[in-house]
Amino acid sequence: MKKKGLFIIFTILIIIIILIFVKNNYKNFKIGNNENNKSVKQIEEYILNIKSYTAKLDVNIKSNKNENKYVLRQEYVADENKRQIVEKPENIEGTEILYKNGNLEINNSKLNLSKMYSSYPYLSDNVLWLSSFLDYYKNGSIKKSIYEENEYVVMQIDESLNEYFKIWKLYLEKGTGKPRKMVVQDNNKNDIIYILYTEINFK
Repeated sequence: MKKKGLFIIFTILIIIIILIFVKNNYKNFKIGNNENNKSVKQIEEYILNIKSYTAKLDVNIKSNKNENKYVLRQEYVADENKRQIVEKPENIEGTEILYKNGNLEINNSKLNLSKMYSSYPYLSDNVLWLSSFLDYYKNGSIKKSIYEENEYVVMQIDESLNEYFKIWKLYLEKGTGKPRKMVVQDNNKNDIIYILYTEINFK
């Protein structure tokens, strides 16, 4: 009888330990899902509510005659300023472009360059900026869509700016919603601007 009683107690303890283990792991699993496996709608809401970010990007721009590659750093703070610094190519390294209070300022101490454009009207038209894409997606009277493609959630704007910048796509990582690349296409769906986000941090 003693042995039988000890066996029952031991069995009950094992069951309780298993239940605690399963419960804790289920909680952790749910938390992981909430943080790392957002739905398409959650990803859309998340990215549209970004207020500031810093990013490093590799940019490839094609024209009829040539192809240019850049490495840029960007800092964006909503309703305050946009700042972009060229890291490559070397001949324009250190060039800083600052948008602030409706004005555009371009500086490069190595090239002895300093220019200011007051009341610059094209701040939101700069297709190299994530914030410009998000502004158009939210506020522009344009055709837009969001869909899944392989490991990405793609936000797309059609007829976005003009005949040269016809289709604008932002590729977001499934689960986290972080931008991984942006593509701008012309009328013939040729990639004319390709941006790869090598670093991006939201604040």
